[in-house]
Amino acid sequence: MRWVRGVALVVFGLTMGTCGMQMIRMSELKKKEQKLGESRKLFILGMAMNILLGPLFDVAGYAFAAAAVLAPFSGVNIVINAVIAPFTLGEKLTNRRLIASAIIFITATASMLFKNHNEDEEVWTLERAETVLLRWSVLVYCLVFALWFCVNVWLCRRSAKGSVLRGFSLGATAGSMAGNMWCTRVAAVFAADCASAHVCSPWGHWLPWIVLTGAVFFAVVNAPYMAKGMQKYEALYMVTVFQGSNIVSNSLSALIILQEMDGAPWWKLLGYIGCIVVMIGALWFLVSGEEAVCPSNELDDDLRRMLSMEEGSELEDSESEDEPDLMDFVRAMSLDQFSPLSFSSWLSHAEDSQDGEGSQNGEEQQQEESDNA
Repeated sequence: MRWVRGVALVVFGLTMGTCGMQMIRMSELKKKEQKLGESRKLFILGMAMNILLGPLFDVAGYAFAAAAVLAPFSGVNIVINAVIAPFTLGEKLTNRRLIASAIIFITATASMLFKNHNEDEEVWTLERAETVLLRWSVLVYCLVFALWFCVNVWLCRRSAKGSVLRGFSLGATAGSMAGNMWCTRVAAVFAADCASAHVCSPWGHWLPWIVLTGAVFFAVVNAPYMAKGMQKYEALYMVTVFQGSNIVSNSLSALIILQEMDGAPWWKLLGYIGCIVVMIGALWFLVSGEEAVCPSNELDDDLRRMLSMEEGSELEDSESEDEPDLMDFVRAMSLDQFSPLSFSSWLSHAEDSQDGEGSQNGEEQQQEESDNA
C-alpha cells in the first residue's frame, strides 16, 4: 500500500529531525561547558538534519500519502523525545510534561480513526489543484496564519528572555510553519508524477511553482525559530510544543486547504476536529504548568541592564539582538538556494554568535574568580 511507504518515510524524517533538535540543545549545553568545538559540530549536524535530511524524507513521504494520514504520526516523535531526553540531555520528565505528551500522542493517533478513506483514490491533477487551491477559504487561511505569525513575532520581542510564554511562541511559530505541509503534498505529487510517469506538463503552469515556493518557504523559515528555542529551552518542553503545533497546523491545513475530509460523514469530521481541539488543550496544559527555564542569574543580568538604561532605544537594540536571525538566514538562502555556501554562511554567522557568547561567559567567569581571590 502506498500510504504505508509514505508513513515510513515521514516517520523516519521526523525522527531524524527530533534527533537533530536534541543535538542543537546539546550544543548549547556543551557551549556552557566551554566545549566550543563540540558545540559547533553538534549545532551544524543538528541544523543539517532539520533543514536538509528531514524535509527530504518528508517530500518523499507526502508523494505517497495524504496530509490527513501523515499528520498524526508526528506524535511518535513526542514519545521518542520523552523517552530519550532524560538520558541524553539529563532533563526531568515531570508529570505535566508526561501527561501533555501522552494526550497529544493519543489524540493524534485517534484522529486516524476519523480520516476520510476515500481521498486515497483521488488523483492530483493541475485542474484539481486549481479548483482546490484557488478558493477564498485558502486566502482566508493564509491571512489568518500570517496574523498568527505576526502575533508570535510580537510576543517574542515583548516577552522576557527565558519566560515560558516566549518559549511557547518560539516553538509554536516553528512548529506551525513546519506543519504547513499542504504545499509539500501537492508539489511532491507533481514531482513524483514527472519523475516516474514522465507527466511533467503541470510544471508548465505557474501554480505548481508557487506551491513549490511555499513548500521551501515553510521548510526554511521555521529553522531559526526552532534553533533559538532549542538553544534556550529544554527539549522535553520545546519538542512537545514544536511537534504539537506541527500536528495541529498540518491537520488544519489538510482540512481547510486540501479538503481531505470533504465527503466524510459528520461524525468523522466532528471526531477529527475534536482531536485537534484536544491537542490544543494539551499544549495549553503543558505551558500553564511550566516554569521559566532561564537561569536566575541571566534574569538578574537582564534586570540590571534594564534598570541601567536611560533611553528606550537601547532596550530595542537588546531585544533585537536576541531575536532569531531570520532575515540573515533568508538572505543567505536567497543568494543561491541550491548552493551549500548560502547555508554555510548562515551557519557561520550562528556559530560566531555562539562563540561570542561562549567567550563572554568565559570572561565573566574569570572576572568572578579574580574578584573572589
